Amino acid sequence: MAIILSGIHSLEQHLSRLQSTPDDYRPARCPDCGKAGLWGHGCYGRKIDRESSSQHRLNPVPIPRFRCRYCRRTCSTLPECVPPRRWYLWQVQQAALALMLSASSLLAASATLVPSRKTLRRWRLRLKHRFEVHADCLRSRFPVLGRASGFSSFWHACLAQIPLCRAMFWVQQAEGVVP
Repeated sequence: MAIILSGIHSLEQHLSRLQSTPDDYRPARCPDCGKAGLWGHGCYGRKIDRESSSQHRLNPVPIPRFRCRYCRRTCSTLPECVPPRRWYLWQVQQAALALMLSASSLLAASATLVPSRKTLRRWRLRLKHRFEVHADCLRSRFPVLGRASGFSSFWHACLAQIPLCRAMFWVQQAEGVVP
């Protein structure tokens, strides 16, 4: 399970903070059993930096892992800019969502951005599938979003208020699952 740590908006900021204050990444409690006292369990590398030129890429980006001494399950702590189980940063996904919401076709969006048309379609379908849950969660935190009805108008209003990475942080805080 991945826990999103707020306030880290770039990979450079993540690497700097991980180097200077690694204990900031340690969860207070196990997300599975709820007990305190997680142990550091190394880290794993994510190849998430797909936007930089090949000589300036930060890959693999280290993601710290922790293990619960009671239930023996592991969890990792992701910076806010890195989505769980995805290859592209939230900012790339936000740009893709903005293009798709502006009535751009998937083909035009995939020509502008790095992800393929299949990937963009999958992202859109996942967001549509979880729309009601995400909308309810975000409307409870940001009442102004209550005026937006429907998928497109809601996401237009949401992205005008907060970035997608922050929206998904709040979704994870409320329900624990991020698409």
